[in-house]
Amino acid sequence: MQLKGQQSGALLLDVLLVLALLMILSTHAVPQAAKFYRQAVVEYEAEQLLATLRYCQNTSRITADIAWGYGANEPIKRYIYLQLFTNGNQLLAGEWDIIANHQYLPGVKVAKVYQEQGKNHYDDSIRLYFGADGRPGITGMMTLCIYYQGYPAEGKKIMISEGGRIRMERGTGAGK
Repeated sequence: MQLKGQQSGALLLDVLLVLALLMILSTHAVPQAAKFYRQAVVEYEAEQLLATLRYCQNTSRITADIAWGYGANEPIKRYIYLQLFTNGNQLLAGEWDIIANHQYLPGVKVAKVYQEQGKNHYDDSIRLYFGADGRPGITGMMTLCIYYQGYPAEGKKIMISEGGRIRMERGTGAGK
C-alpha cells in the first residue's frame, strides 16, 4: 500500500505526538515509582530490624541466666549482641560467634541518630545487647534511623528506651 506525501507525514506526526505524550507521563511516573521503591525497601528493612531487635532481647532474657549457670561469667559470653553496620547486621553470641547475618537491600542504610548543637548526626557502627531483664546496655533513649541513601527524611525510626521498650515510629520521616 502506498501512501501519498501528506498521509505519510500525518503518520509521522501521530507517532511523534504519542512519543511526546509518553515522555510527559514518564516524567511523573518514574519519580513516583522510585519513591514507592524507596518507601517499600525502607519499610521492609525497618520491620526486619525491629524483629531482629526483639529476637535479640527475648533470647537474652531466656538464655542469660542459663549461660551464667554454665560458666559464662563474663557479660560478653552471657548475652546475644546485635552489631549494626551501614550495609547489614549480625547477631553474635559467646566469644563473638555469628548466629545470623543480614545484608540490607541495595541503597538502604541504618544509623544511630543523635543531636548535637541542634543538628542531626548519624553513627553507622553500633553494638547493642540486652540484659537478662530485657533492658538494653544503653543509657537514655537510642534512636535508629533506617533510610534510603540520600533520603534520610523519608526514613523510619526505631526507638529503644532504657527500660527495654522497642517501637517503630510510623508516619513521619526520620529527618524531621
